[in-house]
Amino acid sequence: MKTRITPRRAGTGLTAFAAAAAVTALAAPSAYAAPTAVSVSDSKLVVGEKYTISADLGGASAGLLVYFSDNGEFIGAPKVPWPPGHSSIEWQPGSAGQHVLTVEQGGHTRSIVVEVGKKPSTGTGSSGSGSKRGGTGSFGTGSAGSS
Repeated sequence: MKTRITPRRAGTGLTAFAAAAAVTALAAPSAYAAPTAVSVSDSKLVVGEKYTISADLGGASAGLLVYFSDNGEFIGAPKVPWPPGHSSIEWQPGSAGQHVLTVEQGGHTRSIVVEVGKKPSTGTGSSGSGSKRGGTGSFGTGSAGSS
């Protein structure tokens, strides 16, 4: 007796295979690109100074552009991760106060909140540290000449 596979039996086998593949895909770790950490090169941030924002990237990050933003405004052009798994950009805060720095890659984001202080004043006016000469001597003590 010959065993014949009918289209109905083949369809049932494919359905079972597809269901098993779907369960395996759900249980497997995700391989998407995503920022895993964000940091700034200094902890005391001041308006007008330059800092580096760095991002560690996980998953399949090779070749996907990285976008940096400050309070929703993009900082510079998108960056290609280099070295692999890392990206950074130079940033110069333009205002004091709270800033939300966000890194985006492959539709996934990671943010940190930092506080930026005002630039300290340099004091260009007179400080009053110079010395003044008071009237310690007497005038008219010499001779004016005689004839």
